[in-house]
Amino acid sequence: MNWQDIHDQAIVFDWHNHGTLKNFLFDRSLDGKDSRFLTRLFKRSFWPLSERNTLPKMEEGGLNVVLSTSYIPEIEWVDDQKLIKFLKWLYPSVNKRVFQPTYFDATNAMMDRMEEEVELYNDVSLILDSDSKFKFVKSIKELEDAIVNSDIAMIHSVEGGHSLNGELAKKRVEESTALKPLIENELLKNLEHFYDRGVAYLTLAHFYPNHLVSPVFPYPEYGIKKSNWKNLMAGWDMNKGLTSIGKKVVEAMKDMGMIIDITHCTPKARSEVYDIVGNDLSKVVASHIGAFSVNPDPLNLEDWEIKWLADHNCLIGIIFMNYWLSPIDTGLGLKYIEKTIDHIINVAGDEVLAIGTDFDGFTDPPDEITDISELPRLTRYLKCFRSGVGEDKYSNETIANILGRNSLRFILEGWGKKK
Repeated sequence: MNWQDIHDQAIVFDWHNHGTLKNFLFDRSLDGKDSRFLTRLFKRSFWPLSERNTLPKMEEGGLNVVLSTSYIPEIEWVDDQKLIKFLKWLYPSVNKRVFQPTYFDATNAMMDRMEEEVELYNDVSLILDSDSKFKFVKSIKELEDAIVNSDIAMIHSVEGGHSLNGELAKKRVEESTALKPLIENELLKNLEHFYDRGVAYLTLAHFYPNHLVSPVFPYPEYGIKKSNWKNLMAGWDMNKGLTSIGKKVVEAMKDMGMIIDITHCTPKARSEVYDIVGNDLSKVVASHIGAFSVNPDPLNLEDWEIKWLADHNCLIGIIFMNYWLSPIDTGLGLKYIEKTIDHIINVAGDEVLAIGTDFDGFTDPPDEITDISELPRLTRYLKCFRSGVGEDKYSNETIANILGRNSLRFILEGWGKKK
């Protein structure tokens, strides 16, 4: 079977796709009318005018299931990054939509906006007599129906525990000890709301400490030199893990059937999640991440973690971001995607692997795959590898596992929304 047939016949997942972000922040349409020139011009940076995740590009990339990740930037970014401060001034909508409401309300508004965008695109496609149809699914039954009907299934996911913050949780925990019980109730209530509207997973951490957990530093040393991170550096502590509230949120997620995403968490926090999950299966995803043995960044998974996740029927989504995959500053990330895949297979087999591009987040994508339409290049790249005896290094079955077979098994087992 050739590489194109493998890709076409696979059920292809992307576990971390930020199609929502620029649409919500900068009113960028997802109908594909952007300029591909602008996307390539700013191919190694986050820029409002580039788009890596339009709906037509998702179709072109052969996606079948998209975890549509809603992320509201933390307010600390405005002080830490001149670009964010400039964009806040250039786009008044950023302040109105992102920084004035609570994180919880803004996250719900972002999900609403994405659902509306998909519905509008479907209406136009129907008028044009197109076969394309995207569908937001909010349960396992709806996901199975979408796959049977050859629809492209969209599933909500949320990045950052700060997204649970309502009016009470605006204050930092250390500043509001007396409010902790009320904040805890608010966070758990908002978590249940996300679950009820069909959110499949919550990424506990992001760039800044929140009520649940402490994050790792999000950039390598060469990235630190390029940026001013005073707020981030002030709150960064690798010795911290889950807070007391964070442990209760993880317990609640495990019990209700919301998948726990450990990406961005400190190694200590990740270890605490494993302890809480215990012997339960299919509860944890590292949705967009690399391997520590390939790139020794504390954000990436160590070998014992890779084995734990594999042994517990969990999932590792390989990120398409150069500086998490590679220990050197390079644009040739596809090489390091393969190195990461190869290493994880050697440690724990191929049934733990998946894809989590992080496209249209604050990403530095490989020069060889700059948007989601070019995802088939990964399939072609893997199919071209030969072992020492001249045979395929990656079997057709292994490539299909990576593209989506593992993901389908995991989400059917781990997502609690059955009806």
